[in-house]
Amino acid sequence: MNDSDAQGSAAASQPSSRSSAWRRSVVRLASDWFFGLALGLLAYQGVTDGLAARSQAALRSEMPALTAPAPSATAALDFSAWERDKAYWDALKPGQPFATIVCEAIGLDAVVVKGVEPRDLRLGPGWAPYTDVPGPTGNCGISGHRTTYGAPFRRIDRLERGDRISLVAPHTTYTYEVERVFVVRPDQTEVFATTEEPSLTLTACHPPYSARYRIVARAVLVGATPNQAGRE
Repeated sequence: MNDSDAQGSAAASQPSSRSSAWRRSVVRLASDWFFGLALGLLAYQGVTDGLAARSQAALRSEMPALTAPAPSATAALDFSAWERDKAYWDALKPGQPFATIVCEAIGLDAVVVKGVEPRDLRLGPGWAPYTDVPGPTGNCGISGHRTTYGAPFRRIDRLERGDRISLVAPHTTYTYEVERVFVVRPDQTEVFATTEEPSLTLTACHPPYSARYRIVARAVLVGATPNQAGRE
């Protein structure tokens, strides 16, 4: 190969080298961007979880009766203390403790607050004020986060028919049994419509990290037992 051939070969290889270097730079930048995004999401989730934990601790101390242990199972429907619960709920302001929700099947134990505005759901699961309160009739609607602010409803998709969910109010523990879990569009608000049969409806965004759909757990009331406070 003469000098002119060597020079031509070297010149031809230069664009290819520059192209490879450019691709490596793009891949490296994309990798750094995704790593930074993942790190940022983890940090954000950690911060919101910490804030929610502090809020939950404050709510529990504000209303200690709400942390009373719920019975594991009951068949009785005793609404003798329901009027006192209703009076308590009627006096609540947004963000104040409504009840404690407990479900051993998905490791759920959180204080529910009144309201489903973003500021309310940062504190914990929220009771929708346009739905019914727990009691002898009606549909009690509660929404919660699945990914941030403690993610109280993280495992809502793991609920199965027959799982028990308890709402521990100041005077009565209301126990529900899951009937079904299903997915709806965000505009299908009829899932919160009142019912003659006493029921509980839990909702959360679906899938996790997306608000495209809502996952819904519908349960029916199988027990209402006055707490110690309710008997006094």
